[in-house]
Amino acid sequence: MTLSRILYLVVTCLLLAQGAAAATAKPPVAGTYATREQLRECLGLDDGLKARLHAMEAATVAHNQKFDANQAEGAKLVELKAKLDRGDKAAVQAFNQAVQEHNVHLQQVDEEAVAADVATKSLNADQAAVDQKCGPLTYRPADMDAVVKERRKAAATATAASAP
Repeated sequence: MTLSRILYLVVTCLLLAQGAAAATAKPPVAGTYATREQLRECLGLDDGLKARLHAMEAATVAHNQKFDANQAEGAKLVELKAKLDRGDKAAVQAFNQAVQEHNVHLQQVDEEAVAADVATKSLNADQAAVDQKCGPLTYRPADMDAVVKERRKAAATATAASAP
């Protein structure tokens, strides 16, 4: 199993574990309700986390494509090496240059994997903080309806403002 595939599985497992931890959070004290402002804040925090997760998923797809391309590039180099005329200095130099470029590509993919790991840990820490802050809160249905309407109106306004 490749490093990027393992990283993807780790991200998925950590996110599932965070969801399970949120489901086991202690319930709030009966009769206490959060404010609309708290609801707005928690929904905003959740939106930010979802956006980060989607960006990370897209980066993982791109990373896996680069990884697969590097695998194909490596296989091509193995074939070229088998056919290489070692007496032809230009051919040897071209092969060596291709190997150096391949090594750069491998290093880039490895660096992306390390960055993805850092981003995953950061996302998980932030998710835990949001779960701790917002998970125990209870909202009145009327507050939820009002805030959802506000958010829809704001989204519609933002969409209209960005249209040509």
